[in-house]
Amino acid sequence: MSKKVNENFLKQTFVTQTQGYTDVFTKRDIWSQIGKELNGTFRIVHNSGNETEKLILNIPYKNYVINLSESDTRPLKFELDFDSILDYNLVLSWDDAFNKLLKRFGLNNIKIGNEKFDNRYLIKSKDTGKTINFFTSEIITCLLRHNVYSVSFQTDRKNRKAKLLSTVSRTITDKSVIVELIDLHRNMIEKFKDLHIIS
Repeated sequence: MSKKVNENFLKQTFVTQTQGYTDVFTKRDIWSQIGKELNGTFRIVHNSGNETEKLILNIPYKNYVINLSESDTRPLKFELDFDSILDYNLVLSWDDAFNKLLKRFGLNNIKIGNEKFDNRYLIKSKDTGKTINFFTSEIITCLLRHNVYSVSFQTDRKNRKAKLLSTVSRTITDKSVIVELIDLHRNMIEKFKDLHIIS
């Protein structure tokens, strides 16, 4: 790993996992531009004391809405709601020291067959087959390139609803990266539809 890549990885790891303050004010223009270009809606919300700022961007995609948010104290997150067809759950997270310890005690971890990806992430799901099929080379490449911290897909069987939540980073300041991450979530939607997990 080059020195620059290693420094960026360490920066993302530290900043994403801490709850310190990172001003999002400078990202307003980028988020506003993306909203205009993708027919989305952009707004800024402040807490009751007006000390912290939260950026919210809603991007329509077919019958869905990709919701992005980032605040002075929270990382970039993507949230999507679906009508579910199948009772399916998926949790993907960095394979950190804690997860390595859990694996030693028998925590089931799905391997995709991509060594770099399998070494970076811990994957949990009751449906191994659908999970392996979900992770296309395009999705894997984007998750690795942007060092996505976690992806969670949870189904509420009773109400036949599902939610996708991805946590990315607090260090992204490049418009093209945010657009690429939006494309990643479009690809995820299409794959969930292909696998008959969502309608």
